[in-house]
Amino acid sequence: MPASEDEVIALVRGAAGRRIRVVGAGHSWSRIAAPEQIGVSLDQLAGVISIDRDRGEVTVRAGTRLRDLGARLAAEGLALPIVGSIAAQAIGGLIATGTHGSSLVHGNIASLVVRMRLVSGRGELVDIAGSDPRLDGTRVHLGALGVVTEVTLPVVPAFQLAETVETLPIAETPAALAMIATSAEYVKVWWLPHTPSALVFRYERTDEPTSTRPNPTRQRWIDDHVMHGLVFPVVLQLGRIRGLIPPISRAVARSLAGPRRVGPSTLMLSTPLPARHRETEAAMPLAHAGEALDRMIRAIARDDLRVNFPIEVRFVRGDTGWMSPAYGGDTCQLGVYCHGKDTDRLFASFWREMRAIGARPHWGKELDHSAEEVRALWPLAPRFLALRDELDPDRVFASAFAARTLGP
Repeated sequence: MPASEDEVIALVRGAAGRRIRVVGAGHSWSRIAAPEQIGVSLDQLAGVISIDRDRGEVTVRAGTRLRDLGARLAAEGLALPIVGSIAAQAIGGLIATGTHGSSLVHGNIASLVVRMRLVSGRGELVDIAGSDPRLDGTRVHLGALGVVTEVTLPVVPAFQLAETVETLPIAETPAALAMIATSAEYVKVWWLPHTPSALVFRYERTDEPTSTRPNPTRQRWIDDHVMHGLVFPVVLQLGRIRGLIPPISRAVARSLAGPRRVGPSTLMLSTPLPARHRETEAAMPLAHAGEALDRMIRAIARDDLRVNFPIEVRFVRGDTGWMSPAYGGDTCQLGVYCHGKDTDRLFASFWREMRAIGARPHWGKELDHSAEEVRALWPLAPRFLALRDELDPDRVFASAFAARTLGP
């Protein structure tokens, strides 16, 4: 568990032909961070290095958890312009997979990176910043280029967000997605299968103080410790009886359609860490968002699937990261989550539909894509592979996952 860049360098140079994999926070559902020989945690390589208010930037060690960075920035009256749904990830890992929130104003977190440092496969410290063309290659680095040690991100003054929830008939939702995507700075859609309506969550900036009724901080504690810690696991056990899933989903949907509330951006844009489940996710051009959701609505009915978690629709501004799911244009990212015996069938149905429209997989969710598919979906994959040859010619950071998705 290295605590400095020098210790990372020594670890890489001392690997002696063995493979290294940085495990991050262990949050991914794919095997992207699964160690095979040497697993490295950067939990001790954590903390804020510097905050440059004039440039509006923070430099942070790669092992820092997103929640800890958010707390430190809040103490300074600052915030990241966007965060992901879950705040448990390490900074180096969340950029590796293209972790994102939901906004066509802001890209995924990797797209915000203005500088990074990494230790290459040769044990050399590499600083990548500014006009260096490799920066777009290292943003979504997949753990295949080296051990990221430092990341510099933009920061903004801390801000409040007001959340409103609109109920929309699910039959009307696919056709409305393009309009919904631009209806707020931050917006997402949840649909609990077997319910008649989708929930549209919008978040707008406000100068109002944090709500007292309902208070989002208190509600988050209840969600984390009571609902997701105690109640929801019991609900999932009840959901093993397939006939109970639809009424349970309808009850959960009603509980989510709450009143307007206001709170800090870092709290409002994140969600409680849910009970154990599985996830997969696809990114497609925004123009195909409605078709993608409609395909899944029909597939769930056609294949008689019982789905006990929400289907989530989020929107991500296009970027220039070579291996980013949002490379080349604004995207819709459709996430499908489940727990239980229908999960394998659900994911198989999902990817049959998503492959039909040329969707890209999320690197941190379950995927079974081959290197041939990856090269077809990411036009700059050959440049990324050339960068891997440059930074890790001996494949110190190789893995079975990398071999399957990138090639040997």
